[in-house]
Amino acid sequence: MILNTTDDLKKYVSLAQSFVFTDFEPYITKAVNAFTKKYLGNLHVYLKDEFATPDINFEIKNEAREHLRNVIANFGYFIYLPFSAVMADSSGITVVQSDQRKSAEWWQIKDIRRELLRSGHEAMDYLLEILEKNPTVFVDWTTEFGTINKNLLVHNTTTFNEWYHIFNSRQTFLALQPSIRQVEDQYIRTMLCPELIEHLKTDVTGVSLEVKTELQKAIVAFTVAKVANVGLFILDENGLRVNFETLIDGRKESVSYGKTADQTSKLVEEQSNNGSQYLTVARELIQANLITFNQCESPLKKSTSLGSGYTPYDTPGVLSI
Repeated sequence: MILNTTDDLKKYVSLAQSFVFTDFEPYITKAVNAFTKKYLGNLHVYLKDEFATPDINFEIKNEAREHLRNVIANFGYFIYLPFSAVMADSSGITVVQSDQRKSAEWWQIKDIRRELLRSGHEAMDYLLEILEKNPTVFVDWTTEFGTINKNLLVHNTTTFNEWYHIFNSRQTFLALQPSIRQVEDQYIRTMLCPELIEHLKTDVTGVSLEVKTELQKAIVAFTVAKVANVGLFILDENGLRVNFETLIDGRKESVSYGKTADQTSKLVEEQSNNGSQYLTVARELIQANLITFNQCESPLKKSTSLGSGYTPYDTPGVLSI
């Protein structure tokens, strides 16, 4: 396993030396299944052992390994902590308490679990950054996960973070992906012909890059507006981030919790207006440079989507829904 002893675990989580590692061991698999597998696949198997020379990439692999061990240790202990306070045997579940020891209060446990989540997600972001920057070192991960977003106009954390602050968090970007896909379908595919969209997803320059940038800004703005009232995210004056608090007690508060509903409504309106303005700029650039956008007969669809659904692709001789 990638973690094997109490000393391994103590590098990442504060524990007494008397901690029984075998009690914790099942939660390594639980942490992988619950938190890392969907982002990393079987990377924990590949990074199970420390690397050394003559592997020319041993340093970057060991750096990734340290982050992954940190991730699994914190997430594993996050899952394990509530069970560590009880004893389960064939007679049921009991709480052990003595004159010398008292069980931690519920709020203390909750605070510790919150910090375990924060540390685990922080380490995960560092790990994902290393994986993204070293595709030739982590070939299997890149093949399975690294290219999954290439079919989106906003396909990475850096692009999204440039137009709306998400703390450069890879996990926040991954959590936003379903909404990004919906926005692209809702606003971009109803505005441009498919051939032009595919062209803009490549490495373009000149006026094509200008159009691509305006479309990316629009997608980011509409995505922020879409998730503004979703309990999975927190939006404040600093930016947008995942609300990991929902993982502690399972509750989802509206993003307007702690703010007035008017403020949230204003944010949605502002971002929606921004998105519409960016689309207008993109449309005007295309109209002024039709000779460049010759990927299809009619690069701009005649009917502009207002976000309520799909519009027909207006091509002579083609009947669409």
